[in-house]
Amino acid sequence: MLLLVAGLTWFALAPSPTNITLGPIEAINAISRGDPIGLIDLGILFLIATPLVRILTALAVFAQTREWKFVFVSVLVLAIIALAIFVKG
Repeated sequence: MLLLVAGLTWFALAPSPTNITLGPIEAINAISRGDPIGLIDLGILFLIATPLVRILTALAVFAQTREWKFVFVSVLVLAIIALAIFVKG
């Protein structure tokens, strides 16, 4: 959220007519060019990545503690997310 607030503040102070990229490399390049939209995009990407990192962390912890039922559930959730990302409706 801090990245989004910083990007929105930056955009309010120095608006720039740009396209929203939503790609990590494009967002970093936009920030280096002085484009506040890049910071907003990066904030959105971090918000999207947060639940994915939580699931991966849970998977690692469950695997380490040999909780195989929860490992299976974590892998199932990751598969559903991957399916949602890669299947076009």
